Amino acid sequence: MATTADTTPTTVSGNAGETPFFTPQRIRQFGIGGAVVLVIALVVWFAITAGKRKEAFAARELEVGRSQAEQGNLAGAVQQFDKVAKSYAGTAAAFDATLGIAQARLVNGQNELAIGSLQDFLKTTPPATYASPANSLLGTAYENTGKFAEAAAAYRKAADLATLDYLKSTALLDQGRALREAGKKDEAVAVYREIISKYGETAGKTEAQIRLAELTAGQS
Repeated sequence: MATTADTTPTTVSGNAGETPFFTPQRIRQFGIGGAVVLVIALVVWFAITAGKRKEAFAARELEVGRSQAEQGNLAGAVQQFDKVAKSYAGTAAAFDATLGIAQARLVNGQNELAIGSLQDFLKTTPPATYASPANSLLGTAYENTGKFAEAAAAYRKAADLATLDYLKSTALLDQGRALREAGKKDEAVAVYREIISKYGETAGKTEAQIRLAELTAGQS
């Protein structure tokens, strides 16, 4: 007797026809994407770490120059500051080193050299915290060479860029002095009145009142 074959169809799951989410292609794509993210993270980490190391090295080299300046070795200090400014450009220490060069030259009476280096520095549009003192030093160099109108303009820029009121009033006092030396009495009076009205909480107010009284015969 022949055996009858079981022809009952096999039940097929409803999900059998769907494509799995984690296909080999998608796994490769995820792997590539993860690798890219890792590389970017490593690059950012390296950049941050390298930047911190650069700042640290620059700060140490800057202190060497400052130590030489304190010992009276101004030529050596300028050489060291120049090294910092060129080797670590863009760091806070490099900005400070540039100002240090100008200060050393002013002490040595090298006003024209100081003027040239400060003008070049300011053309690079440094941050205001460095541009302000740079303009103050430039004003000093101009005063030392008898260029009082130019000095007054530099001091005004220093005041405008200063971030603290006492620094603003100090720069304005310098501007007032330069204007007086330039024979611009009325402009000097205006500056002293500005200090009194805007920066009355600073120590500069007292000197401004004294200078104003001198220029106006007490009629401030």
